[in-house]
Order: sequence, then C-alpha cells, then structure tokens
Amino acid sequence: MKKLLHFAFIYFLSTLFVFAQEKKLMELLKENEISGMQLMYSKNGKTQAYNVGMTKEVEGKKVEANTIFQAASLSKTVFAYIVLRLYDRGLLDIDEPILNYVSKDFDRYDRSNPNYSKITARMVLRHTTGFPNWGDEKTALFQFPPDSCWGYSGEGYAFLQKGVENKLGKSLEQLAVEEVFTPLGMKNSGFVWNEKFEGLAPFINKAEDKANYTRANAAYSMLTNATDFNIFLGALLKGSGLKPETHKMMFAKASPANRFNSPVVESDKYIDWGLGAGLQTNEKGNAIWHWGDNGQSKCFYIAYPEKNEILVYFIYNFNGLDITEEITKVFLGKQTCWAAKWLAYGFGNPKAMKALKAELAKQGFDKLQAVIDKLKSKDAKFQLLEIDLNNWGYSLLRQSKKTEASEIFKLNTTLYPNSWNVYDSYGEVLLELGKKEEAIKMYQKSVELNPKNENGKNVLKELQK
Repeated sequence: MKKLLHFAFIYFLSTLFVFAQEKKLMELLKENEISGMQLMYSKNGKTQAYNVGMTKEVEGKKVEANTIFQAASLSKTVFAYIVLRLYDRGLLDIDEPILNYVSKDFDRYDRSNPNYSKITARMVLRHTTGFPNWGDEKTALFQFPPDSCWGYSGEGYAFLQKGVENKLGKSLEQLAVEEVFTPLGMKNSGFVWNEKFEGLAPFINKAEDKANYTRANAAYSMLTNATDFNIFLGALLKGSGLKPETHKMMFAKASPANRFNSPVVESDKYIDWGLGAGLQTNEKGNAIWHWGDNGQSKCFYIAYPEKNEILVYFIYNFNGLDITEEITKVFLGKQTCWAAKWLAYGFGNPKAMKALKAELAKQGFDKLQAVIDKLKSKDAKFQLLEIDLNNWGYSLLRQSKKTEASEIFKLNTTLYPNSWNVYDSYGEVLLELGKKEEAIKMYQKSVELNPKNENGKNVLKELQK
C-alpha cells in the first residue's frame, strides 16, 4: 500500500510539473503571437511531450503528436549521421574530394577551378567549404578559400548529397530509410513528401503544395515531428549505429564558428562546430545543437550528452525562433543559452517592444500615440527600433489583424521618415485594407527615397494602369 501511495504521489507531482510547463509555454506563445508548438523534453530516458495550441494563426488545426513539421536545417544533423555511418563501413572517405565521386554531368561547379577539387565531406559537415549558404541558379562562387574560415552553407550539403547519391547509387530518401528511419523506428519522417503525411502538415494548404516537397535536399527538406526527432537525438547521444571513435569525433570541435565577414560577438567564444551539429559550452556543460529556419517553419534542438538531456521543438510561425532562450530556461533551468544569443533572432530591443505590446493590450491600438508618450515619460531611454516595428507589423498582418498592422506601419513612417522601407511596408498594408490612393502615395514616397526599389516601382505600375 505504501508503494502504491508513493507511486501515486510521484505521478501527481509529475502531472503538476507538466501542467506548469504547459502553462508557461502558452504564455510564451501568446506573448510572441505564436499559435502553437510541438515540443519534446527528455532526460535519462523519461520523456514529456507538449502539443500546444493551433498549427497556424488562420484556419489552423490543433497541434497533435502526429502533426508533421518541416525539420528545415535540422536535416543537416540527420544527413551527417548518415554520412558517418557510411564512413564507418568504409563506403565513404570523408577526406576524399567530393568531385571524385560526383557524376561527371554535374555542371554546377567549374571543375577547372582547383578550389572545387579541395572540398571534402569533412569540410561540408563543419561548414568550412568556402561556399555561401546558397549560390545562384547556375553556380556557387567561393566566399573564401576552402578550410580557411567558417561559413554556414546549405550549398555544401547539397554538393555532398549529390556525391553520396552517385557513389552509393541510392537516393537520399532511400539512404535515410535504410540508415536512420527504419533502424531507429522513426515512422513519421522523410526527406520527401509521403502520403502518410496527408492532412497532418500545416504548410500544405492545397494539393499543389505537395510538389514543393518531392525533391530531397540534405540541407533542409526533412519532414518529421517532435516524437521522431527526439528518438533520433536519443540514439545520437548514445552513439547508436556509430563506432565509438566516430561518435566522439562527431561531437568534438572540428572548427571554431568564426563566421566569415562578420563582426566578433561575445557568444562566439562559446560556440564551435562539430560534424553536422553546433557545439555550445556554458555553465551547464557541453551541448550539441542546431536550428532550422525555412521561413515560416522554425525549429530548434539542444542536447547534453553527459546529462542525457534533450529539448527539441517545432513551430509553424515566423516568430518561432524568437523564444528559444526562454524555452531553454523553462525546461533546462537557469543558464546562458549562447546558441540563442549567437543566432540573434527576435526583437533588437525586446524590453521596449514588450512594454509597448503590454500597454496596447490594455488600451487598444487607437491609443497608440498616447501609449508611446506614456512609455517615454516613464523611461527617457525608451526607443522603438524601425526593424522591430516592421517585423511586428508583418506579424500582425499574418494574423489578419490588418487595422492593427496599419497603425504600427504608420507609426514607423512617423518615427523613421527617411527610410524608404517603412513607406513600402505601409503601402502594402494599405492595399490590404483597400485604400488604393493612400497606398500609391506611400509607394511613391518609397521610390522617391530609394530609386532602386524595384518592388515599389512594379507595384506602382500595376496600381496606375
């Protein structure tokens, strides 16, 4: 009887913890105008699942455990795992030039340029190829000589994918099924669209949308959910399917993340790169991590190998990575999330925006100027940044809050009258409101300030026909 009571008490405490965490998540989502999320937290094999809110702001469905999200760049860690499994079996040499095993008809790169023949799988996985994130439709030119600096590159992953597929004679999807999805029991994942995802993906609004997910790309195309990705991360922390020395190599520092042509920031000291994953060091210990950003599809994971602790989440909202630091605090406790600081998503002046949102929620957008005057009277240093207001305006617009968005864009033209972009944005929302003549004036002002604003010119041509 005592054992039963003890078990019941532990279960009760666990349930209270889950409810408390879910409440915090709901508050975070509401504050950041995010409709819902899918999250898994795991420690020492004990997992808590959170499926909160709606998949999207307009015409969304309830987020369920089986809702499918885009893994975006989390795909890179999965592909790196595939590559290292092939390496372990002697099927791939990660230090051999990729050009040696890419199909001869692959003409994206100039084979006469010696830099292309220097690129190896190891360089791709640690982001030192010299490629930009993505090149243009025809080719990708070098930003810096291979292996001389760090530069995040999806282009490199796509190059390696082409080589691996040609060398093995198998598609990325086939390799993923054989090397990852089947052995780990990931039943709801794929690098291409599968009919079993039907009705479960918020990014599919009409049948034609599926065509966008029929070509596998190692850098960003994986479709999955938090349950499956948590399974993958759990296996990855254990080193399942990898030789011990390869597992250790994957999590070891392969390159400092000294971003090419970027100013040094404080977080750089705590961020490095392994093979397929970022590395973070903070007061909690050493972690692997990665983020994903396919526009509206955002995701993030962080995992502590020594503590066997995992956090992964998926969101279908442009603001999804703005809350990474707060989410890590909710589940991992008080710590410095250098990964979030290094990524630098969110408002440039979050304190000012939080205060503005709170007051407008109380008084309404029709009292916008009075609210700003009040906030300035309380704090002489109160300042609203142009980019923060612009981003919030578009966030409101995506929620179909056109009138509210209009007020924010209008405010931006008042605060930043010499910026062409604020008039362009205000013109856009005025069109949404059916105010054609006012919109024309805004676009004219935008083009006057920036004659190279091709979007503004094109819109004006259409409006003045």
